Amino acid sequence: MRFIGLVPAALVLSLATAALAQAEWAEFVDRADHFTVNFPGDPKKSDLAYKTAKGATLPAHVYSATDRRGEYIMTVVDYRNASPDELAAAIQEAADTVRAKGKVTYDERGALDGHTSQRITVETANGRRRLAEILVSNDKRLYISEAETALNAPPPAQYQASIQVLDDNGVRIRYRGGQAGGQRVR
Repeated sequence: MRFIGLVPAALVLSLATAALAQAEWAEFVDRADHFTVNFPGDPKKSDLAYKTAKGATLPAHVYSATDRRGEYIMTVVDYRNASPDELAAAIQEAADTVRAKGKVTYDERGALDGHTSQRITVETANGRRRLAEILVSNDKRLYISEAETALNAPPPAQYQASIQVLDDNGVRIRYRGGQAGGQRVR
């Protein structure tokens, strides 16, 4: 009889734990790097010297956070002082780096809010799934969003679907008809 009383208590405890884990996720906004994304808690920020294939070193910031399911990383590279040909190759170079991390199971062009992007899913040798979305904004910033979770865990939709590029005033930038020549939606 005592065991039957423990089942509802265990169910309530597991639901409360799941609700607490969900409550940790919150919108993170970085006005200096012009983006917002949902992270599990406050991300750590670090500086990075990002090397292009042509050898240029560009300033970058890496924002990372983890939860029980995995790791979530947003890398923002400032291409404003890079040559036009380096900027043109930015998405391809970043995508090649992601592809090198394992077996590619999805690799297609995308359009995040009308920004041309590359979406990639890679299965790593250690049984993990890495989802990436890579784009360059009109103000010459490269955004590399990556989420790595176990293959048997649900994809991190609350992270991937929350990515937004912002303008100088902190307003979401969306394009109708694509970034190149498209009309900005207000």
